[in-house]
Amino acid sequence: MKKSKEEVDLVKNWLRLTKENLLFARSGMKEHYAPYHTICFLCQGSAEKYLKAFLIWNGWKLKKIHDLKDLLIFCIDYNPEFEKLEEECGLLNEYIIEGRYPGDVPYENITENDAKEAIEAAEKIETYVLKSIDFPFDNEEILCK
Repeated sequence: MKKSKEEVDLVKNWLRLTKENLLFARSGMKEHYAPYHTICFLCQGSAEKYLKAFLIWNGWKLKKIHDLKDLLIFCIDYNPEFEKLEEECGLLNEYIIEGRYPGDVPYENITENDAKEAIEAAEKIETYVLKSIDFPFDNEEILCK
């Protein structure tokens, strides 16, 4: 189905923002003091935006939902193959809050291994979404303005 320029631009903006989240998560791992809780939070946000980009591309009306499992249900309605991302969405869902707030939730306990798993999960969702939408330009163009 042919998309209007506005539809393409909207999804391109979502993909640019989500790509930036994942880029910063990856670069955070290179630091001497890596903020693992922030990396995990960025990975959750990246996955959320990738799923929303896929949904918007397919005509879904944007809803204020942060739960990846809920978003995944909508994705499965458009493409049953998205069911394969259930484990990654469950893992990243843990960081909706944990990566943001100290105190009640022990964000200090998030480890390097957790951050590596979060990046891998977000990358799998990224790959799946990008191959599932027929976007009119290549992946590198997403980061160009």
